[in-house]
Amino acid sequence: MSEPTPHSASRPRRTSVAGALRAAGVIAAGFVLAVAALLPWAGLTAEFGVFDASFTAVRGVDEGPGWIVLGAGIAAMLLGVLGAARSWLFTGLAILPGAVAAFALAMFLADPRDLVSRLDFHVSGLLRVHPTVQYGWFTGLLASVALAVLACVALLRRR
Repeated sequence: MSEPTPHSASRPRRTSVAGALRAAGVIAAGFVLAVAALLPWAGLTAEFGVFDASFTAVRGVDEGPGWIVLGAGIAAMLLGVLGAARSWLFTGLAILPGAVAAFALAMFLADPRDLVSRLDFHVSGLLRVHPTVQYGWFTGLLASVALAVLACVALLRRR
């Protein structure tokens, strides 16, 4: 009677420690991306001579691209969980939500329809009102880039 040989092809492959860390990084970047959709993305800043004051703030989810970024963050977190539980390929597929989020962030700034929030008005030496990009937009951009980098690393380093 011959000894039974393990069938490694029939067993699901476990991820290595490095693969689990990459998956955890994708989960964290997806979470930051989802939270960034809830933060302020744009606002109006008024400068009165020497004083500066911030007025209205537009959160990401107040506009269509913010909902796309929120969905991309949730999708990236799910892919990271699947990558930790199943295969490195799911972690690598998180590059897709990262790219979608980066595109949605770019579309938010390029949208010419919302002229009121992009108002630029000044009275020489007294008052200047101009639109500003807030920290939430930059957080979303940084998270989408981090997500893309982590997913690329997962695709390049299969173990």
